[in-house]
Amino acid sequence: MSSDKLTQVSIFQVRVATEADAPVLLALLREFAAHEESAQFMLATEDRLREALGARPPLLRAALVEGPEGMVGFATYTVDFMTWANSRVIRLDDLYVRASVRGAGLGRALMRHLAEVGTAEGLPVRWEMRPENASARAFYARLGATAREKTVFRWMPDAMQRFLEE
Repeated sequence: MSSDKLTQVSIFQVRVATEADAPVLLALLREFAAHEESAQFMLATEDRLREALGARPPLLRAALVEGPEGMVGFATYTVDFMTWANSRVIRLDDLYVRASVRGAGLGRALMRHLAEVGTAEGLPVRWEMRPENASARAFYARLGATAREKTVFRWMPDAMQRFLEE
């Protein structure tokens, strides 16, 4: 990493999102969805994010990366139960760093936050990614994560309704 990138990293801070961060988290989620060419699938709303972040225990957890230009990245995650592991697990939902600051170690800083939460709570972290995302695959491999290929199905309410009406 160049000295410019090292200097840049030091001006950013990772912090836990609160319900008051719902508007900025929603804006970053929409930016991420556009980057993924999936904006049409983004259904999140500010009210639901606020509710999920503020629930006790939280339905959604998030870490934000903040710097001189404001919030530039996030990681959203939940704590779920995995039957095969017979334990709770942290499920990373999304990780995004704005293109203008990529390469400065901010994705690594967000993953460090997850590692800190996971080790403090004694929980593994798992996530999904698009198989064709070579840069993400390389990034996660550098962290020591292992990939296990799996097909993910989504059953949306309208499809379930049609199934029930058969």
